[in-house]
Amino acid sequence: MQRFIIAAASASKPGEMGGNTKIAIEIARALSQSGWRVAVVVPASKLATFTENGATPSPTLEFVCIEDLRVGEFSHPVASTLHVLREYRKAFESLGAGPGDIVYAVCNFHTDILPLVALKRRFRFRYLATHFLFSPFIFENLARGYRLPALKWLLVWFYERALFLLAKAFADAFVITNHSDMRHFRRAFRERVFAFYGGVNIAQIPAGRIAKTRDAVFCSRLHPQKGVEGLLEIWARVAAAVPGAKLSIIGNGASDYEELLRRKAAGLGIADAVDWLGYVNNEAKFAIYASSKVFIHSTVFDNNGMVAAEALCTGLPVVMYDLPALRCVYREGCVKIPYGDKDAFADAIAGLLRSPERRAAAAPTESEIAALRLRWDWRTRTREFQSFLEERLA
Repeated sequence: MQRFIIAAASASKPGEMGGNTKIAIEIARALSQSGWRVAVVVPASKLATFTENGATPSPTLEFVCIEDLRVGEFSHPVASTLHVLREYRKAFESLGAGPGDIVYAVCNFHTDILPLVALKRRFRFRYLATHFLFSPFIFENLARGYRLPALKWLLVWFYERALFLLAKAFADAFVITNHSDMRHFRRAFRERVFAFYGGVNIAQIPAGRIAKTRDAVFCSRLHPQKGVEGLLEIWARVAAAVPGAKLSIIGNGASDYEELLRRKAAGLGIADAVDWLGYVNNEAKFAIYASSKVFIHSTVFDNNGMVAAEALCTGLPVVMYDLPALRCVYREGCVKIPYGDKDAFADAIAGLLRSPERRAAAAPTESEIAALRLRWDWRTRTREFQSFLEERLA
């Protein structure tokens, strides 16, 4: 029987959850429950990321733990690549990987792409590569004020594009997260590219009405891409317009960046108006959504963003920047703000907080929520992915 092997060297650590890892977890769950044999090759320290989020061992889902990296991926790129190469080779040998098996890369770092390219010929598996977000070039970064360190992110752009070209040369198929990124592939190959928009764990959404004890909620990895610094500036305006309003922030990030954000909040005079909740997931996260009045999606460049879908499926109105790549993803239930207009963003939030009638008009309707839940349900998304596998790679 054909096997689906998830190469998860770059999966999120326990206590974190990147979108790429969430997609891998749901793929593992869904395929193993529908009759596929699934194996997850994962560093020992990251096993809990899968098992604590619904992907547990079963007769059709097995885990092969590999040795953790002892050096940094980017501080020691050669040593880290060779380590993952050795560990993947041993894991594939123990699994008896061979022709027909599909190997799916969780991420697009050098430790994901280079080892699989090197092992593809030996094991003759089918390589399913991923690329979930294309970093902006330096001109876009500076012109649109993303506040990403210019030189560092210029190097990131070249690093990413070089690896992407290598992956395209060897991959049998590709997974992206927005159809707009199809432009990076030649036309003849596009039928082997699957746009996986992510999904929502609908069963984790609380049933019935929940008291709205929170004002606004933001949920994401704490990173400049997510517009968190700008969000704090926006919230300072909201707090001035709606005294006592409080922002709940779900998520974590690099410790130095978290400290920078807290200092910024203090400098803006809103330290008491922000509730830093840290990492929250699954039912507890949806309980926070349900008890909030508004969801804020302040990302400054993105092509998806599953958290906005989670909020919409919970019935919240979502305030976001009008990013071109998100226009085909998010329509109903969204208040779109011209990019970079923090005053308009703050005014929209303040208006929603002050007026229950305005919130009700902005939020998705009952029929829209039902349609959103059907469209975003992980079962729907993974069935589409399984059909893609069976048509293109099985």
